[in-house]
Amino acid sequence: MGRSTSGLAVVFLVGMLSPACVAGSAPETAWTSCGWGGGGFFWSCVFDPRRSGVIYLGGDVAGAYKSEDYGATWRFINRGLSDYAVYALAISPSSPDTLLAGTTSGICKTTDGGRTWSSLESTGPRARGIVMDRERSIEPLAFDSSNADIMYAGGSSGTVFKSSDGGAHWAPIFRFGPGVVSAIAVAPSGKTLLAMHADSGLARSEDGGATWKKLDGPGGGCNAAFSPADPGIAYAAFGRNGVWKSEDGGRTWRPVAISPQPGLDVRQVVLHPTDPRILWCLGAKDWGGAVMRSDDGGLTWAVARSMRKSPANPTLPQEDGGPANECGMSALSHLAVSPSDPGKVFAAGNWRNAWSSDGGKTWEERVRGADITCVTDIQFSGTRTFVTAMDEGLLASSDRGQTWEQLSPLKWSPDLSGHQWRVRVLDPATGRKLISTVSLWEAGRPFPNRILVSDDGGKSFATSTKGLPQGSTALNTMWGRSYARALEADPNDPNTVYLGLDGDPDPGNNFPGGGLYRSRDGGRSWARLSNQPGSLRMFYALAVAPTTPCTIYWGACGDKGGLYRSTNEGKTWARVFDAEAWIFNAAVSPAGTVYAAGKNLWKSGDRGKTWRQLTSFDDDLVVVGLTLDPADERRIWISRVNWDSTAEGGVYRTNDGGGTWEEITGDLPCRKPLVLRYNPATRELWAGGPGLFRTAQ
Repeated sequence: MGRSTSGLAVVFLVGMLSPACVAGSAPETAWTSCGWGGGGFFWSCVFDPRRSGVIYLGGDVAGAYKSEDYGATWRFINRGLSDYAVYALAISPSSPDTLLAGTTSGICKTTDGGRTWSSLESTGPRARGIVMDRERSIEPLAFDSSNADIMYAGGSSGTVFKSSDGGAHWAPIFRFGPGVVSAIAVAPSGKTLLAMHADSGLARSEDGGATWKKLDGPGGGCNAAFSPADPGIAYAAFGRNGVWKSEDGGRTWRPVAISPQPGLDVRQVVLHPTDPRILWCLGAKDWGGAVMRSDDGGLTWAVARSMRKSPANPTLPQEDGGPANECGMSALSHLAVSPSDPGKVFAAGNWRNAWSSDGGKTWEERVRGADITCVTDIQFSGTRTFVTAMDEGLLASSDRGQTWEQLSPLKWSPDLSGHQWRVRVLDPATGRKLISTVSLWEAGRPFPNRILVSDDGGKSFATSTKGLPQGSTALNTMWGRSYARALEADPNDPNTVYLGLDGDPDPGNNFPGGGLYRSRDGGRSWARLSNQPGSLRMFYALAVAPTTPCTIYWGACGDKGGLYRSTNEGKTWARVFDAEAWIFNAAVSPAGTVYAAGKNLWKSGDRGKTWRQLTSFDDDLVVVGLTLDPADERRIWISRVNWDSTAEGGVYRTNDGGGTWEEITGDLPCRKPLVLRYNPATRELWAGGPGLFRTAQ
């Protein structure tokens, strides 16, 4: 068929492809995790009650992890997990290889210690709706103490559920009302239960959930726990209302402390396995946190707020202005005490998890392998790798991801800390000239989008704002704010660099408009082009043609979306592709072939006049990751993702220019990388998004 777009004849040549467009699969493709660990929010953790050293951990974007050395090293355990937002974990006391993982898509179960997971379909949003809340699902999953087939769950519907057949079927046994069931506790006998509602407090059952009584007490419920040594003793955490205690098995309650530490809300209480007088509390407020321990039933408390940093996580090496090897605890979310050795305590939280081997007196960071980084770009200079990440900054590795060095920022700074989106090596041979983009956390500060320029390989940086917008906007943006999300250099003149911002002009916020900005001096000063593509809502799709560097491609999303082309450095623009309105990425090969990535991947060999559809996917995923082999035009890699936390997506490769495709997702722990980069120097494909991975190609 033929059609005219912006005065150009565009012909779409659709190949005869299977619905999935995959000729074969390679399930054995092996990926190596090469991130530095930490960096995001970990929300759940549990000890194996029988196996020394085994801890399980759940995070908000990258799934679940397992350690067999008390958290010194971690590995992903995501195989079969249906959702990567693991906000709750529970382990069976009687059968420790059986665990439940609570996610935003329902509950998953493993019976082999995390090697494989299966989704409990009856718990999903379209069934019982037992889904987790990111901040308030503290301990909403529980097992009977002696029968792994009996389990309890509470989600965001305000209802407590019970299963007696290993999770195949669930029955509602108590309803609080609207809101989140934040925790469920099972007494050692298995008959007495406590259920906590995040807004309306506690309810109690003495008959395994058959009947319930709502209890008086404060609101703001977080969790409750029975003493394993004395089931008559129970404690509960009520946020800003502090710690409460029961001495009659949870029938009546009294306050112990409004807060063991002023200024902190009590998020969780955990009890010693053999001594009912000893308990720990987790305190959090905004981005601060502390672990508190009492040895006298809550009368007095010892407080810990800091830990020794791990060299595995190089981010913010000068954090908090204190000693280089120490840092504060940040927004702690969940605490676990080893049932077999209560001197060993683990705390999950933001950025850095904390570990104690002396019952909570001293702490150290343990995140190696528990990678929750949101990678936004990957670039190479020979065997050296540069990576940008949301929140964490710009890092570099000289040993293919075994160790990392933080380049920027070296400490928290309102002028540097934020989301780094892109990095480019302007002299790949030496790797000395670097340029990267950062969008500040504090959007209200002047020049919320900034450029970092280095002439010494990242040892020092100059910050550039000259010519950039002093304000920001939410108008016609992808994520509710204008971000410095695209960056490309002229292949023949590294001093000419192009920056892509999304967002329409917003004079009231001192924002002249996003679109394409150009620098003629290697990123030190910028000018917004007087003419812009027809839509300024963009993601990653900015490309400069190597063979004709005056030719620039801009991919836009939504209304007036598609691929735009300028043949005169941005003086004029034409929309050369509109078969899809959401173009997330674009690339131009060394020979000048143009690729546009949306729901499918498209190819043009004549600078956008005609197009061939290379894939024929018909689901809800989109193509975002896109990279080419510069030495072989026929080799292309793509990644397909969705925009929620479900474990859907994959990585694909073609060796014949798109005629056939092979899925190479293999054992990739997180199936939805937003960034793919091929390094011809090492013949490796790198994948970044939630986590960072590489595989030989």
